[in-house]
Amino acid sequence: MFFFDDLFLRMLGIEIPGLDLISNIEIIKDFAYKELYNVDKIKNKIKENQMLYEFDELSKEEYEERKAELMRQLKFAERVLETNLNVRTDILS
Repeated sequence: MFFFDDLFLRMLGIEIPGLDLISNIEIIKDFAYKELYNVDKIKNKIKENQMLYEFDELSKEEYEERKAELMRQLKFAERVLETNLNVRTDILS
């Protein structure tokens, strides 16, 4: 209900401080999700891990452990972002 009220009032050019706070919190939450579950950063860490292994700076066990952990993080981040996008799509449809 507040979501629709906020949209309606913004279209009319009316801003209510309490509703603005809610939208600001949503924006901060979105930035936090993007930073915490940044798929590109995780992919870069996977590439870095591969290069360290190729230059013999990591043993095979360390490489495999770190690769497995990064792959888990990547799958989790993709799931979180996908779920977040699906929720928004359902709300706005």
